[in-house]
Amino acid sequence: MKHYILVVDDDQLILYALEKILRNDGYEVVTASTAAQAIEKLSFCPYDLCLLDVNLPDLNGLELMKITKDMCPEIRVVIMTASHFDSDKLSENNNKAIANGASHFISKPFDLCDITDVVQQALKGKENFQTDFQFAANGFEKKSRKKPRAPFTENIFFQMSIIDQGNYTRKTLEAQAVDISDSGIGFLIHYPLKESQVIGFDEKVDNRTGVVVWSKMDDEENCRVGVRFA
Repeated sequence: MKHYILVVDDDQLILYALEKILRNDGYEVVTASTAAQAIEKLSFCPYDLCLLDVNLPDLNGLELMKITKDMCPEIRVVIMTASHFDSDKLSENNNKAIANGASHFISKPFDLCDITDVVQQALKGKENFQTDFQFAANGFEKKSRKKPRAPFTENIFFQMSIIDQGNYTRKTLEAQAVDISDSGIGFLIHYPLKESQVIGFDEKVDNRTGVVVWSKMDDEENCRVGVRFA
């Protein structure tokens, strides 16, 4: 049986990345960037799961979750919460989300491996608010990987498409790999990448293609990047 998932987030890059990876896993995916769009789409299809961001431009995501559960009582809800919130705000959101019927939490930025694991658990009816993260003084902190990555510190090369003076071109970049698994790779690079960028690796990574799922500047020169293999 095919499952239907509604993803609600005002970040178009996150919507793109989640839609791509979840469709690749065989789910039917519909996206919405506002609460109004989400409510409209909820009226047309009995969704099995909703991935819901807390911060939306027209309505707090926790309020939207209550509406969602009223419209679709059987729907499972996974709350996506920005990890830069302070601990008091996180605790407040946690209590509201549980009261309104959330199944899981996951913190941004996230690895798509974590999202797919949480989606599978939520669809199976498992409720676990500490699946991948726990509350800490500085917000959500990761507990452990379900799919461990092995140390991998070689330099790697990859290609990606960029716009140069109005024209598309392929650029080859070098990065220092940090860790790798069957599902993804983490690396450091001086060139900042953006979420949802599609890149192609060299033979050291079996010529695989991947999607950037998170990117963060460690300092003024180094960008830490997480990629999920397509």
